[in-house]
Amino acid sequence: MSTSSEVAWLNYVNIQLNRYFPLPVMIFGTIGLILNIIIFTRRSLFNNSCVQYLLANTLSNVIVLYWVVVTRIFSDGYANDLSIRSNTFCKIRYFLTYYSRTLSTWFIVLACMDRWLSSNQARNRFNTVSFARKIILITFIICFLSYLHICFLFIIQTSAGSTSLTCYATPGVYQVFSDLQYLIFYALGPPILMLIFGLLTLKNLRRNRRFVLPISNVQNQLKINSIKRRDNQLLAMLLLQVMIIIIFTLPFAIQKLLNTLMPTANQTSLEKAQSNLLTGTLRLISYGSHAFGFFFYTLAARIFRTELLQIINRIYRIFTRKNLFAPTRSAVVGITFMKNDGNMTQTMDYQTRTTKMKLGQNIEI
Repeated sequence: MSTSSEVAWLNYVNIQLNRYFPLPVMIFGTIGLILNIIIFTRRSLFNNSCVQYLLANTLSNVIVLYWVVVTRIFSDGYANDLSIRSNTFCKIRYFLTYYSRTLSTWFIVLACMDRWLSSNQARNRFNTVSFARKIILITFIICFLSYLHICFLFIIQTSAGSTSLTCYATPGVYQVFSDLQYLIFYALGPPILMLIFGLLTLKNLRRNRRFVLPISNVQNQLKINSIKRRDNQLLAMLLLQVMIIIIFTLPFAIQKLLNTLMPTANQTSLEKAQSNLLTGTLRLISYGSHAFGFFFYTLAARIFRTELLQIINRIYRIFTRKNLFAPTRSAVVGITFMKNDGNMTQTMDYQTRTTKMKLGQNIEI
């Protein structure tokens, strides 16, 4: 294969990838985001501070899916880039792109911090819905201000070593700064903080298991155990999300920075085509961390699967007036209190019954 043929083939593959690969991302991402919103706003989960951050993350991903991905399909898949026709659209496009993707990752950081505070016995002060909403609002404002420079310093310009137009940061020191900010505040800094708080949370959980508190009230103890199970499963969801963010987004951010630091003027047409294909592929892969969160959550947490099954069962019951899933009996705990010589002796009689939850009804998890 000649060089010109190979360049044409690489460019063709790049166009086809950007034209068709985002479509399943849009379809499955839309389904996942809608189900995320429905599940996170259910009564059993909504009054949890960590879920507030996960819900904010989901709303940010809606912007990523319907702005970032859609504009990329038109610009790279169909050669209809509106950002090279208008400086205003150029600035708006990249501002919303950087803003929404950064918000998405930082809300996961805040969720990890929330789990750490909860494991550190700081629940009463910091692990409240009102506190979480204040932090979410502050995060919106800080991210908005940190990327406000895009509205002034992103312009339509000629690509290095070619005559084609592109919308990007002004060349020079600012372009390096912009790519470094994107790398540190989106793809590198947040995953590091997620891992730190995730490990600290696991350490606190192991430490807390060493302490066995006397049971003064069995109902309260069962409620505490239920909350702990929910918190542990939320933590599992977050740790899986951290791994996905690192795997999906870090390679693209690094490649983006390398493209800025490495001169492209002396590259051959074949090298440019290879670089464009690699960058385009890594960019498409990075969308996965924003679109497929629902499927990762379903895989990681039983509480998430339980809520999903309840929703499916409720929809099925609306149309058929029958339960799709047969209910099962809950566990019954018998408590007997005996008084002996003025001393209260507490005994617990656990009956051996199936401990499955009843679908189609409100349950505490």
